[in-house]
Amino acid sequence: MTLEHATAGEAPPGPTPRASVLTAVRAVPRPLAALLAAATVLSVAWALFTPALQGADETGHVAYVQHLAETGDGPSVGLTGGRAESQELRAFIRWHNLEPLTGVDTARPGWSQVERDAWDRVEGDLRRDDGAGPNPVGQNPPLYYAYEAVAYTVASGFSLPARLLAMRLANLPLLWVTIVCAWLAIGELFRRRPAPRFAQTVGTGAVALLPMATFMSGIVNPDNLLMATSTAAVALALAALRLGPRPAVLAGLGALAGIGVLAHGRGLALVPAVLVAGALALWRGRGSPVPVRARALGAAAGIALIAVAVVAAGAYSNAHAGDTSLTGELTGSSESGLNDLSGFVEYVWQFYFSPMTNMTPAPGEGLFGYRQLFVEQFLTGAFASLEVKYPDAVYRLMQVLQGLGLVVLIGAVARRWEVVRAHLAQVAVLAAFLLSLMALLHLAAWQDLNGPEAAHLLAGRYLLPVVAVLGATVAFVVDVLPGRVRAGLGAGILALAAALSVGGVALTVVRFDA
Repeated sequence: MTLEHATAGEAPPGPTPRASVLTAVRAVPRPLAALLAAATVLSVAWALFTPALQGADETGHVAYVQHLAETGDGPSVGLTGGRAESQELRAFIRWHNLEPLTGVDTARPGWSQVERDAWDRVEGDLRRDDGAGPNPVGQNPPLYYAYEAVAYTVASGFSLPARLLAMRLANLPLLWVTIVCAWLAIGELFRRRPAPRFAQTVGTGAVALLPMATFMSGIVNPDNLLMATSTAAVALALAALRLGPRPAVLAGLGALAGIGVLAHGRGLALVPAVLVAGALALWRGRGSPVPVRARALGAAAGIALIAVAVVAAGAYSNAHAGDTSLTGELTGSSESGLNDLSGFVEYVWQFYFSPMTNMTPAPGEGLFGYRQLFVEQFLTGAFASLEVKYPDAVYRLMQVLQGLGLVVLIGAVARRWEVVRAHLAQVAVLAAFLLSLMALLHLAAWQDLNGPEAAHLLAGRYLLPVVAVLGATVAFVVDVLPGRVRAGLGAGILALAAALSVGGVALTVVRFDA
């Protein structure tokens, strides 16, 4: 308090908004701030150097956002005679030569002066609101698209390329939420021990620098919202084991699961995981000072929020896809596949291991298996529409490193079994999120493999909701190792992730601009 205020009997002035912001920024741990900055640079690079509409299913997602922003309603799947893209979007694709880019190595975006002049002549006279469908992603819940529609509307006075860039950059806050929540989740795991900041930094770095995470944040795709929501749910679920069955915590878990359901069909995997986390929090908090009635109300509120989200997602899908599917893009093409339990078990076995002699080969030509999903696409990366890839030698090396990592993990668990046993509830929560997602993905894939096209429905980006599990595993392994080994391994993990991310951007530039 200054002399003037003390003499006048006035309270000292509170902190200015600018001072409050600076204080909040200074409170961010430096390692976390550095990781946020690095991820931001990578995400912006992906947004700038990935040609328009060349991300995974990006044309359909952009058309969805545009129609929602222009008309207030999303497109439909089952319409006949219409178009998924508006006049403006179709002309943009034509005059920038975007459609032939996918899968044609020699194709390049249209950048000649003639093509640019042709686009400039027609752009102002084209309709933006006639992309009602059929749009193959039109059955997806609308939450992410409504979020992106805000960025689209803010940039509505600019040309379509500027609006597309604004939509891509709008993913940055979702990426920041993912990284911060991964940091918090890993911090919860180590809360009982002296702060292992290095292990926490490396684990969070494995998330922040993961090539597929930063790549996806540079394109328009609802997986970004699902990744952020799921990582936040993991962090809150781990915190719930410490905080106990507080009503706000239980309701918050339900709210996050509901947001996940409204973000994408794969968000359904959050529901059983959150229920497991809530049940563990209630069980561990049996002697909590929180009144039983308050616990019951919190649990009821969480379940009610999930139920409302599921009903809303089902109603939206029914209105825009003509069915009651809640799974969006996960809708399978066969109803009979799930009735063959033994066939499903054999399919899952062959996905991860070599088939036994008495097993029937899984449907489809060439089983899409563990290496393709976990090693090639999730950990290493396949970009654009999964066509920009590293040389096969890189994937083989990553498979070897990942195998060594599993061996080290098993050894770390054996070495620190007492620590692991003391954290079994936390391990159960992480396992619930991972197993729930994998069960949903495999059930949907098996259903599609039994459909008329016998095609799998899996991609590495589908694993992004469990990046916090990856980060926690990396942090645990790094923390268990001796000092010098820990430092070398941690630095190596961060360097490798950064190199793969930068390399992915470089490969994309060479593919489309060289």
